Amino acid sequence: MGVLRGLRARLQSEVLGQEEALSALCDALLAGEMGHASPGRPRSLLLLLGPTGTGKTRSILAASEHLFGTGSVARINAAEFSSDERVPLLLGTPGAAGLLGERVARMRRSGGRILLLDEIEKASPRVADLLLGIEEAEVMMQDGSALDLSGLHVVATSNLGGAGVAGLEGVSRASVRRYVEQEAAAHFRPEVFARFTSVIVFAHLSRDAQVRVCHRMLGRELALQSAALSSAFGHPHRLRADPDVPGLLVSEGWHRSLGARPMRNVVERRVRSALVRARLDGALGPGVGESVLVAAAGGGLRAAVARAPVVLRGGPGEVAA
Repeated sequence: MGVLRGLRARLQSEVLGQEEALSALCDALLAGEMGHASPGRPRSLLLLLGPTGTGKTRSILAASEHLFGTGSVARINAAEFSSDERVPLLLGTPGAAGLLGERVARMRRSGGRILLLDEIEKASPRVADLLLGIEEAEVMMQDGSALDLSGLHVVATSNLGGAGVAGLEGVSRASVRRYVEQEAAAHFRPEVFARFTSVIVFAHLSRDAQVRVCHRMLGRELALQSAALSSAFGHPHRLRADPDVPGLLVSEGWHRSLGARPMRNVVERRVRSALVRARLDGALGPGVGESVLVAAAGGGLRAAVARAPVVLRGGPGEVAA
C-alpha cells in the first residue's frame, strides 16, 4: 500500500505544472490497482491529450517504474504504423508474431501492467480500431489469435488539439479541456473514442511552469556532468551554477507551443558546450575540484573555473539575457 500512496508524489516530482492532470491519472491508475475496475475489462483505458512536451509520456513511464519497476511498460510508438502496409508489423501475420504481442509478453514477464500507445493519432486508423475489442480485454491479431489484455492499464497519448491550446491564453481551464476533447472526438471514430473510460487533458505549460522545469533540468544536468568530470579527472569534482544562469536558459529555451523539449535541448547544449570549451582551453582539468557556470554580460554562459573563466560563444542564434 505504501507504493500506491507514493504514486502521486512521485509523479508530481517528475512532471511539473500538471497538477490537475496528474491527479486524474493517479485516481484512474490506483482505482485499477486497488481492484475497483470492472471485471473482465482492463484495469483502466485512458486517453492522455494535450500539447507536445507537457509530460504525457513521461508521467506514464514514471508511473510504471514506480508501481512495477524499471522497464516494466510495453511502449508502442504508434506513429511508426501510419500506413496500412506497416500494420502487419504490429499485429503480426500468419506464422509470425507482431510487435504488439511481443511487447505485451515481455512486459508481463517483467511484472508490468501498462500498455502505452504513444501518439496514436498518427497511426493508421486500423491501429486505433484495436481499441474496439478492449472492453472484452482482448485484441484480435492477424493470425486469428486473441491477445489477452486483461489485468492491464491501456494508455494512449495524443497531441490532438495541442496546437490550438497556445492560442487560448486566458481562457478557462474547463474551456481548454472541452476544446481538446472535441478535437480528439472529431478525429477518432465515435465507437473508438467512446471506449476510453478516462480522457485526461495536460495543460499548456505557462512560462512560470517552464521556469520550474528549467531549474529541474539544470539540476539534473549539473549532477550528470559533475559525475562525468569526477570520472574524467580521477577525483571528486563539483559543477554548480550561479542564480542568474536559469534566467538566461529560460530566455532561450522557453517555447509557447512546444513545451519542455526545447528547454531540455538548450540546457544540455549550453552546459556541455561551456565545459567542452573550458577543457579544450586548459581552464578545467585534473586538480580542479569545482567549476561554476555564470551568465556572461554578452548574453552567453561562461564556465568560471579555478584557472580562468571561459566564455561560451552562442553564435548568431544567441539570445541576450
